[in-house]
Amino acid sequence: MITIKDIAKRAGVSYATVSRALNNKADVNPETRKMIVELAEEMGYRPNVIAQSLVTQRTNHIALIVPDVSNPFFAELSRSISEASNKSGYIVTTCNTGWNTERENLMLEHMQSQQVAGIIIKPSAFYKPETFDSIKIPLVVFWHPYKNETDFIEMDHSAGGKMATEHLIECGYQNIAYIGGDALSPANQLRSLAYQQALQESDFQVNQDFIIYGGFDLQSGYDRIKMLLEHNSVKPDAVFCGNDYIALGVLQYLHEQKIRVPEDFGVIGYDDIYFSGLPMINLTTIAQPRDEMGRTAVELILDQIDFMKNNLTEDNSEINQRKPARILLKPTLKTRGTTRCNV
Repeated sequence: MITIKDIAKRAGVSYATVSRALNNKADVNPETRKMIVELAEEMGYRPNVIAQSLVTQRTNHIALIVPDVSNPFFAELSRSISEASNKSGYIVTTCNTGWNTERENLMLEHMQSQQVAGIIIKPSAFYKPETFDSIKIPLVVFWHPYKNETDFIEMDHSAGGKMATEHLIECGYQNIAYIGGDALSPANQLRSLAYQQALQESDFQVNQDFIIYGGFDLQSGYDRIKMLLEHNSVKPDAVFCGNDYIALGVLQYLHEQKIRVPEDFGVIGYDDIYFSGLPMINLTTIAQPRDEMGRTAVELILDQIDFMKNNLTEDNSEINQRKPARILLKPTLKTRGTTRCNV
C-alpha cells in the first residue's frame, strides 16, 4: 500500500508538504502540488480513510435515513442520492426506520457516533422537532425546517393534491374519494386538505365518509377501497390515493370486482414510482422529481461540509453563520390509463 511517506521519498519533499498538496492546502507551490498529485496518481496512492477520520473526526460516509426502503419511491431516492454522493467521493449508508420514531432516534445517535460526514433524513410521521436539536453535523431534512439552521427540501404537496383532484373533476368523475396514508403524516395532511379545497372550489360537496386513512402500502389501499365501496350508500366513482402503492391496492380490488377502470372508476396515485408507467399498470399519478430531490440533498450536504471545514475554529465554534436552505420543489401530473381523460 502506497503511503504519503513513499510519495515524499520519491518527490524529495517532506511528509507535511505531500499532505498539504493532496489536501489542496493553499500554502503549497502550484508546481510542487502538480508534481505531487501526478506522482501520487502514478504510484497508485489511495487515501487511508480510517487514518483521515482519526484526524478529522469524520468519515467519507453520508447517512440516509428513510421510513421504508421497500417502497420504490424511497429506493429510487436512495439511488439518486448514492449516485450524486459517489461522484463527490462519498459513500451512502441507507437506514430504514419502518416509520418508527424510536428506531429513527437510535439511528440518528448511531450515525453520529460513527462519525459520518452528514445525515439526510426523511422523518417518520410521528417526528418530534427537538430530536434534531442535538445534531451538530451537516443535516438535510426532507420536510420542513425543524430549526432555523436546518436545510430542508420539500415537495409542494398542496399543489400536488389540488392537481390530482382537479384532474379527476375534469375527467367527469362525480364522487371523488381520498385514500391517504397515516393521518399524522404532514405530507398526507397537505394532500388531503388540498383535495378538499379543490372540491369546494369546483362546487363539489366534501363528503367526510369519502376521506379515509391507513398505511402507505398496497394492502391498505385494497382494504380502504373495499370499505368505501361496501359501506357507503353513495359510492365513489374515483379515488385520489396518497401514494402509488395505495393506488395499486385499489386497482387490485377493482380488478377482482370487475369494475372497469377508467370507464366506471378513476384512480390517480402520487409519486410516479418506476413501475407505475408499465403498460399493464399505466397509472395516472402525480410525479415527484426524485432525481432532483436526491441531487439537491447531496449538494446541500456537501455545501455544509465545505462550510464547516472553512469556517470552524479549533474549538469547533463557527467563525461565520451559514444561511440555511429552504427548497420547495414542484410536482407534475402524469396522465395515463387509469383516468378517462388520459391524453
